[in-house]
Amino acid sequence: ARARVPQTFCQQHPQTRATMAARVNSGALLVALALICGLWMLPSAFIQPQQQHALRGAEQASPAAVAVALSLAAAAPDSAQARLPDEFVAFAPIVDVLPILPIFFLLLAFLWQASVGFR
Repeated sequence: ARARVPQTFCQQHPQTRATMAARVNSGALLVALALICGLWMLPSAFIQPQQQHALRGAEQASPAAVAVALSLAAAAPDSAQARLPDEFVAFAPIVDVLPILPIFFLLLAFLWQASVGFR
């Protein structure tokens, strides 16, 4: 006598296989239909401008404003060379290094991530 091989569920119920394929296709069709409707509605989601306006600040600057800007630009190098008060002159080397400390913290963050394997 020959041993009986058990049948799979789909072999026992062949109509189920077609039904499952139809469900998968209808799901994909539903997603495609929703995507097409969304793309069709997309242009109506944005409001078109009524008329073109000039950009703020596009008008001609007054001579007084030009003079103020030029005087500030001329004074900028002097303000960058400001002296420390006499009590703090000893700390001048430390004050010179202070502006680059954030860069060191950024490099420290990369070093830390490299040590833990960029998880």
